Amino acid sequence: MSKELAFTDDNDVVKYLDTTTAFNLALTADGVAFDLTNAKSILVKIANDDGYIMQEAIDLTTVTSPLGGTLSFPINQDIMNTLVPDDYDIEVWVTMNDGTQAIFPSDGTLGFSIEENLMSDTGEVIPTVTLNDFQQQFDDLSNQMENAVHNVQKGDQGDPGNGIKSANNQYQLSDSPVTVPTGGWSDTILATTDQLPYLWTKIIFTYDDGTTKETNFVSSRGDTGSQGPIGPEGPQGKQGNGLVVRGKADKEENLPTTGNNQGDGYLVGTDLYIWIDGSWQNMGSITPDLADYVKVVDMNNALNTKVNIADMRKPASDVAGIEEVNAKQDKIGYTPADDSKVVHDNHDGTITANGTVFNLLKSLSASSIPQDPTKDYNTLPQGLALMSEVNGEPANMPPVKSTYLTLTIASSFATGRKRQMAWLDAGANSSNNNFTYIRYCVGSTWSSWDSIPTSTQISSLIPATIADTTKDANFTGKLQKSGIDVATTTDVKNAVNTATANMVDSSKPTNFTAGLQSGGVSVATSDDLKSVENSAWHQLDEKKIPIGGTLLYKIDENSKIIYMSYSHSLQYAYFISSGDTATVADFSSIVKNIKTVSGKIYCKNIGNSDSSIQGSAVDLSISSPASIVFGGTSGGIDYFSFYEGAYFTYDSLQ
Repeated sequence: MSKELAFTDDNDVVKYLDTTTAFNLALTADGVAFDLTNAKSILVKIANDDGYIMQEAIDLTTVTSPLGGTLSFPINQDIMNTLVPDDYDIEVWVTMNDGTQAIFPSDGTLGFSIEENLMSDTGEVIPTVTLNDFQQQFDDLSNQMENAVHNVQKGDQGDPGNGIKSANNQYQLSDSPVTVPTGGWSDTILATTDQLPYLWTKIIFTYDDGTTKETNFVSSRGDTGSQGPIGPEGPQGKQGNGLVVRGKADKEENLPTTGNNQGDGYLVGTDLYIWIDGSWQNMGSITPDLADYVKVVDMNNALNTKVNIADMRKPASDVAGIEEVNAKQDKIGYTPADDSKVVHDNHDGTITANGTVFNLLKSLSASSIPQDPTKDYNTLPQGLALMSEVNGEPANMPPVKSTYLTLTIASSFATGRKRQMAWLDAGANSSNNNFTYIRYCVGSTWSSWDSIPTSTQISSLIPATIADTTKDANFTGKLQKSGIDVATTTDVKNAVNTATANMVDSSKPTNFTAGLQSGGVSVATSDDLKSVENSAWHQLDEKKIPIGGTLLYKIDENSKIIYMSYSHSLQYAYFISSGDTATVADFSSIVKNIKTVSGKIYCKNIGNSDSSIQGSAVDLSISSPASIVFGGTSGGIDYFSFYEGAYFTYDSLQ
């Protein structure tokens, strides 16, 4: 990712001591505005040709357009007190809430200048005089000085001077180069750190009359310099005495104290003592590490498998060299991979497989969903896209003119198939938000948009004259279908008794040794059905889903894993307070305890206006013993969805 830094108004010059100027900066990544919504801190670092000088923190409350990636860097009094007229380079360091850090720009730096003002140099107006006038004035001044020297008289003795009696240095670390720290001072020099890069020095002068005066200085740690050249080789040292192990002793007190030579050694257990400069020095344990040594038995076994010279092939011309082996290996035939069947990385966040481009979304955050990638719904790429009518209505959009979150899916089956689904987003308070449209494409021909009715819309379509199935209905005439009488329970009972007269008694076990078929197709056993049921997706009881919606799960008993699929769109926003957690599902009726959980839940927040749509993806977590919860987000949420393959592991089923 290429990160760029630029002035929004091309203003890169300020006069010295002008503290009313601010530099307006724009941060972009690959040419797109960098989202500062989740920025934890923003630092502007300043340097010149001599090296790093200082840094200034940007007040995040002054960043009025975080989505636009713009900020204002004021040149205040503290900065002017530190800088002088010169050319400077700046970088912007952005630390995000997740701990990642972005430095702008990626290549080089952004420069600005402080120019001198008229007061930077002062002078006086020199009147015009002739050479004779100048010579006369100089002679007069010389005579006056000579007369003054001859007439000097000794004055009275002055008051005793108040000299400096002593000076005491104290030190303290700080993260600011302009504000004197207020913490404790040290009498010894302290080493700076990355968090506290500035060393403040306070000099306390004590005068002869007992008064004191303090002066503060600040310095910063410079960048690590390059490695210096290798120094000249030193003179050869004198011949050492070497080490001679003389024997062993059971303890240090029993080592000999006389007759020892420099370099004599004794072992006390596994510790080696050496006589150095008239005393025994313990050099530590010399217990060898035999891990890298070969045992005699292992060596003998290895020698039994050795190749004797007499066994080697002769003459040497019969032995192939490495060059011959490589040459023959290059001639071995192989079939190259079919490029049309290989997945290609396009290095732009997409891949191409079988001629189709797929957009790989790392996360479902609002910034990762492309907005208006095309102005025609027929040419939308695969994946999610936010289509807006603000800058002109896109072609082939759904019947209701508004903003839609769309999903496009394609396959290469036959002449090509595509499916599109569009969720209408008409603002937080609009009743149209329940509208969902779907259509399909065969080859290059798209069908018309069809709406997916809601339960309320379906209910409105049911005629009032339809019989209430919760109550008994007496058809005094006849009940017919297509002009044919419908059988009563008595008719059905008589027909069943007649049809089952010669059938197997279902109240008794019956063994079909040759198999049981229906219409020439084998009938599944209960064991077969149980196996299908265990591997099928199940719907969790709605009472176990506090925030509503439909949650599907599938059990893998072999791995003790339960996979989950969940999405829920609310008509009215679900509100979560900052720091709270919300329960998605309670699996206590399915498993005893959840051990681990993996995956994220995407929460789409609704802003105060129709176009302010924000979202966040947060990790799923566990609430003991068997509930799936999430936190880390707040505000009104009207859409939830699991992604990144949500699943959890469990200890045992209920």
